[in-house]
Amino acid sequence: MTSLAGAAARGAAHSLLAQFLRFVIQFGALMVLARLLTPGDYGTVALVTSITGLALLLADFGLSSAAIQARDITHQQKSNLFWLNTVVGLVVSVVVFFAAYPISWFYGRPELVAVAQALSVVFLLYAVTAQFRAEASKALRFKAMAIADVAAQFISFAAAIVFALMGATYWALVLQQVLSAFLLLVMLWVASRWTPTWPSRRADIRPLVSFGVNNLGVQLVTYASNNVDSVLIGRFWGVEQLGLYSRAYQLYRLPLQQLAAPMTRVAFPVLSKIEDDATFQRYVRQAQLLQTYVIGGVFFAATALCSPLVEIVLGPDWDETKSLFAVLAIGGVFQTLGYVYYWVFLAKALTGMQLRYTLVSRSIMILLMFAGVPWGAIGVAVGMTAGLLLNWAILTFRAMPKAGLAPRPIVIAAARPVALYTTMLVVAAPVIWLTWNLAPWWQILAIGGTIALFLLIAYALVPTIRQDTADVLRMAKRIRR
Repeated sequence: MTSLAGAAARGAAHSLLAQFLRFVIQFGALMVLARLLTPGDYGTVALVTSITGLALLLADFGLSSAAIQARDITHQQKSNLFWLNTVVGLVVSVVVFFAAYPISWFYGRPELVAVAQALSVVFLLYAVTAQFRAEASKALRFKAMAIADVAAQFISFAAAIVFALMGATYWALVLQQVLSAFLLLVMLWVASRWTPTWPSRRADIRPLVSFGVNNLGVQLVTYASNNVDSVLIGRFWGVEQLGLYSRAYQLYRLPLQQLAAPMTRVAFPVLSKIEDDATFQRYVRQAQLLQTYVIGGVFFAATALCSPLVEIVLGPDWDETKSLFAVLAIGGVFQTLGYVYYWVFLAKALTGMQLRYTLVSRSIMILLMFAGVPWGAIGVAVGMTAGLLLNWAILTFRAMPKAGLAPRPIVIAAARPVALYTTMLVVAAPVIWLTWNLAPWWQILAIGGTIALFLLIAYALVPTIRQDTADVLRMAKRIRR
C-alpha cells in the first residue's frame, strides 16, 4: 500500500504540474484568440461541437475505463478492445461526416457542413488513442502522459494562433482540435510502450464490454445534460449569444479540465487497486477534502473576480459573459464535489448503478435548462447550476450508501470549506459592488486583498480550518515527494 500511495503521490504531482502548464497555455491562447476571433467565430464551431461532441463518447465506448478497472487483463484482450474501439471510431466518423448536412439544416447555416466534415476525423483519432491512454494510465506512467498532453496543447494552440493571424477565422479553432487529437495519438502510443496484435476470438472481452457500455451510458447522459445548453441557446438565441455563453463555459470548465479531470487519471487506477473498505473510505474522504479546498476554492474566487477576469482574458467586448461566468462558477463547486463519486463508481465497477442515478438527476437538469430558455443564456446557466446541485445531493444521500460508503464523512469533508468560502463571498460582496466600475487590475487588488485577509483571519480564529489546512498541506507534501 505504501508503494501504491507513493505512485499516487508522484502521479498527482506530474498531473498537477502538467495541468498547470496546460492551464497557462490555454489561458494564454484564449487571451490571444479572443482578440483575433469574434463571438460569431466561436459560436460557429460551438454549434457543431455541441452536437458532434457526443461522437467522442461513442468512439471511446467506455472501453478505456474498462481496461483500467480490470485487475486481470491479457495482452490479447487489450488488443481486442483496441480494434473494437477503432471500428466504432471509424463508424462514428463516417456518421458525423454525412450528418453534417442535417446539422447545417437544423441551424440554417450552410458553412457548418464543411466544419462538421473536417471535425469528423477527430473521432477516429480519439478512438484509436483510447487504449493507448488506458495502457499508460494502468501502468501508472503519469509523467509520460503529462508530457504528451502539454506538448499536444502547446503545438495545436500555437498553430491555431498562427492561422488566426492569417485571417482563418473559425477554421483556426477547427485546426486546433484536429491537430491536438493527432498529436495525442502519436505521443500516447509512444508513452504506453504497447502495440496491439491482431484480434482473436479466443480472448473473451464480454465482461469488459458490459462495463464499458454502462460507463458509456453514464457519459452519454452526462454529455447531453452538459451540452443541451449550447443547442438551446444556438437554436433559439443565435450564434452571438452562443459565442458569449461558450466563452463563459470555457472559463468555467478550465478548473475542471486542468485540475479535477486530470486527478481522475490518478485516482481511478489507484482506487481500483484498493481492496480494503476502510482504506477506500479514507482515500475518498481525503480526496474530497483536497478537491473542495483547492478546486472549490478556485470556483468561489472566480465567482468573486468574474468581472475583472473576463475583461482581462477576453477583452472589453465580452461584458455579457461576466454574469454567465459567475453563475456557472457556482455550479462548478457542486460538479467538483461530484467528481469523487465518479471515481467510486468506476473503481468499484458500479457503472450500472451510476447509470440509473445519472438518468434521474441529469434528466431533471435538462428540464431545468429547458425551463430557463425564455430568459436567454442566463436562464439556461441558472438551470444548469441548479441541476448540478441536485445531482450532488442525489448521489450523496442515495447512491453512496448503496455503494458501500458512509456519506457523513464525505459531506463533512466538503461542508467546512464550502461554508468558509460562502462566508468569504458574503464578506467580499460590498467590495465587489464598490469596485465594479474600476479598472480590472484595481478590482483584482481590492477583491483579492479582501479575500486573502478574510482567509487569514478565519485560519487564525477557527481550529477546524487550521486542522483541514494541515491535512491538505500533508497531502501536498506527499505529492512533492
